[in-house]
Amino acid sequence: MRNLLIILFCLLTSSLLAQDSSRVVIEAVDTAATDAQKWKEIRNVCSELDIPANPEANLDLLLFTLDWRGTPYCYGGSTKKCTDCSGFTSNAYRKVYDKSIPRVSREIYGNSMPIDKRSLYEGDLVFFATGGGKRITHVGIYLWDGYFAHASSSKGVMVSNLRQGYYRKTFVSGGAWID
Repeated sequence: MRNLLIILFCLLTSSLLAQDSSRVVIEAVDTAATDAQKWKEIRNVCSELDIPANPEANLDLLLFTLDWRGTPYCYGGSTKKCTDCSGFTSNAYRKVYDKSIPRVSREIYGNSMPIDKRSLYEGDLVFFATGGGKRITHVGIYLWDGYFAHASSSKGVMVSNLRQGYYRKTFVSGGAWID
């Protein structure tokens, strides 16, 4: 009788383990398929934005940037009809990160923790003094590898690189928004 109970226990245990194992395998396959699809989407959006692909990219941020790309610049604007740099940035933060940030680049800068250019991470803010000096007059959102999304006064919403002469000269600091 005892041996029969042991055999029955082993059969039940192995059956449950097999079910759990197959569930894990199915979940792993589903996750891999989802990751492959996401990577394909990231590559496509990066190609459209003319930036190098990054498998760890925030797809929502990329899609938001692509959707707003080409939106004309207008001082004080914050819609897809026309926007300025802080309008674009505050909309992106609200939509992508569910965070409400001010509508003025200097106020955003004042409420951000400073980050060195070499330590920037995707989603960090980048600040510029486009009028010379240190007075913050422009803000964008860092992507990776020096690229950032912003609303340029001459070309509207676009992606630029911190290594470009103008942005290299006018860059003041990176920043992480402090809630």
